[in-house]
Amino acid sequence: MNEPPRRHDITIRVAAGPGRHHDPAAFAVAASQAAEARYASILSAHTAEEIICVVSVPAATGPEAAAVALAVVADALKAEKVALSPSQ
Repeated sequence: MNEPPRRHDITIRVAAGPGRHHDPAAFAVAASQAAEARYASILSAHTAEEIICVVSVPAATGPEAAAVALAVVADALKAEKVALSPSQ
């Protein structure tokens, strides 16, 4: 039997350690674009120690939702890193 998708809220925390500089505005834009591409939504908060993300994903199971949420945050971090890199 197929379960209809339901919304799962997945919380992901990303440590902001030495050498990791995050621009909250750049991350928010990148995260919104990454979430939209996966039919998800994201809310993030930045502290001095970490980024806290809540990704809301429509999926049939929790593991499916967790995989999408991790992909959204990973894509946002990659896009932010590219945006912060000096252009050549």
